[in-house]
Amino acid sequence: AFATTHKETDFGPLLNHLAMYFQIRDDLINLADEEYFKSKSFCEDLTEGKFSFPIIHAVRTNTSNDTRLLSILKQRTEDLDVKRYAQGIMRDAGSLAYTREKCKSLKQEIITKIMELGGNPPLLKLIELLDVQVERLALPSSGTTSSSNPTSPGRHPLNEAGSSESNRIDST
Repeated sequence: AFATTHKETDFGPLLNHLAMYFQIRDDLINLADEEYFKSKSFCEDLTEGKFSFPIIHAVRTNTSNDTRLLSILKQRTEDLDVKRYAQGIMRDAGSLAYTREKCKSLKQEIITKIMELGGNPPLLKLIELLDVQVERLALPSSGTTSSSNPTSPGRHPLNEAGSSESNRIDST
């Protein structure tokens, strides 16, 4: 009945927003969720050399020609310390918090579109469930990383004693 009564309804804008939300949410979870740190897929976008939403934001907001994140991306590293370091660069750039806010904004737009189309309680519930993981992320705003934090760009784990020459990051 729904399909026949809504055959002229344009669901394109809702689907576009859903697709964008799912992709950006996935990018954020992959790069910021500590649960992912416990799995092999932590910061998988870095290993795959992907320009995900938070990475693009960090690169675009960089005004000092800092190429550390791009260098890490080119490495396609599986080294957890390097991934944590890159995560710190993105956190300090405000990219993870920006991405989280983008997810929140998209969620609101999706809810509005669903309501404009007459509502759909199961879809609204799904959106709320997906958003739980985004909401629980503790993302400090830019500039809150301390020098005692091993992910702080000021203290690179591979530049400390015991690092191997082949794993060093070109910071030029």
